[in-house]
Amino acid sequence: MSPSYKPPVSLQPLLQDSAARPEYIQVKAKGLKAILRSIVEFLETYEIQANLFVKVPAGEAWRVDIQRYGQTLDSRHRIFNVVRLLPGSSNPLATAAEIILPLRNNHTWQGDYFVIIQAETFASLLVAHRLQPVSATPMADIGNQDDGDNDPPELAGANDQGAGRPLASPYRSTYLSVCCSINPALLAEMMAIVQEQVRHMAAEEKTPDLANLLKQWANYCPAMDTTSTAFLTMVDRWLAWQLRLQEHLRQSASSYRRQAMGASSLSSQNEVLINTLRLKNEFLNTVGQELRTPLTTIKTALTLLDSPHLKLTQRQHYTAMISHACDRQSALISGVLNLLQMETSLDQAQLAPVYLADTVPPVVSTYQPLAAEKGVMLAYTVPGTLPRVSCPDAWLRQIVIYLLNNSIKYTPSGGEVWVTARQREEFVELEVRDTGLGIAPVDLPHIFDYFYRGRNLPPEATEGAGLGLSIVQQLLMFCGGSIRVNSQLDQGSRFLVQLPVFRG
Repeated sequence: MSPSYKPPVSLQPLLQDSAARPEYIQVKAKGLKAILRSIVEFLETYEIQANLFVKVPAGEAWRVDIQRYGQTLDSRHRIFNVVRLLPGSSNPLATAAEIILPLRNNHTWQGDYFVIIQAETFASLLVAHRLQPVSATPMADIGNQDDGDNDPPELAGANDQGAGRPLASPYRSTYLSVCCSINPALLAEMMAIVQEQVRHMAAEEKTPDLANLLKQWANYCPAMDTTSTAFLTMVDRWLAWQLRLQEHLRQSASSYRRQAMGASSLSSQNEVLINTLRLKNEFLNTVGQELRTPLTTIKTALTLLDSPHLKLTQRQHYTAMISHACDRQSALISGVLNLLQMETSLDQAQLAPVYLADTVPPVVSTYQPLAAEKGVMLAYTVPGTLPRVSCPDAWLRQIVIYLLNNSIKYTPSGGEVWVTARQREEFVELEVRDTGLGIAPVDLPHIFDYFYRGRNLPPEATEGAGLGLSIVQQLLMFCGGSIRVNSQLDQGSRFLVQLPVFRG
């Protein structure tokens, strides 16, 4: 290594001067953390085996999602974690899938963070640069002016040195300039910068891991054919993932907006009432159309049954059509009545706290005989140490019932359904995961719509009203929670429910 090598202080001017000229947006630290989580969840959802080159703020909270993804990697893939070390400190302990790239120069990549994804069929880049804070507040005032959106301590300081040691700051909040790209030219430039820095680290550290990384660089950073079908398919999935995130944000914003309007002026309340009436009219119109379909089928079949020349097989076929249409009619009526009952309960229910360990296991135990009869293994793990959540007990039971019904219905004999719960910051996350038929990509954006029924129904299953997941989403929105789903055909589905921790 040449003694004249000078590591770049910041990546931002290098990328801005590149031919790719990436576009930047400004976010707060929590925004960067949300983007990072979204990237990891995309890799997990599509089971992408990739090498990750990562530099994130110090602190366990920033690494938990990446470390979880690392547990899914095979022996050919690694997470290369760039960690800034204090003078005299040793490398932190690494996980089985992790290799530490130590930064001992306090000024190298100061205020820069990145995640580079290198897979056989996909590559992506996330880069963030810390900006100067937009406002200053004396240290004594920070504890008294919490707006609920303060930055994590790892981003509060003037630099990011130190292995997990937060630094004090006179600033109220920190903003970052962030870009995300799949541009091959930009990725190549960024990887060239990282490779040069790794050479410098290898010359200083003289460790087998760094030397092996340089020897295997082509394997860890494979050349990619950006015209291949596999690459373009992954790009399409990446774009679809971003669209789903936007829709989730839109629905969340819509829910918050409705709650705010309920506490606003009389004119705003009137506007909400008008909008509610419009939605009711649209709903009634949809109900009418849904009820008309099975009635038309029944009427047609009855007319055909009057034919004196009808064969026995034809008569049996038309009788089966009538029976199926009656079942559908009954399911629609029951679903609408359940929806009306739910709306009535929303007006009367109080957001009383409840422990998941008191509510979820009894519901799962009730469904275990039904699952066993179908040949499906149903189990749960709900720790008793989880905090209380803001959700009425009756609502929580209803949510679990609908999700279990769905998973058992779409899981064939020999499959498994798991119900687990864990805490994630200010939420408790309830997961219902199955190894069933999965949901087609074309159905995923619509599964929470009223009366929407997927096209992947098992032959022996009774067609439902298409209201279960709509009711679940409505219940969660009114208690400040949310739901999302990850699914692939023939690989099962994973419903993730987030319930707010009760603050009483």
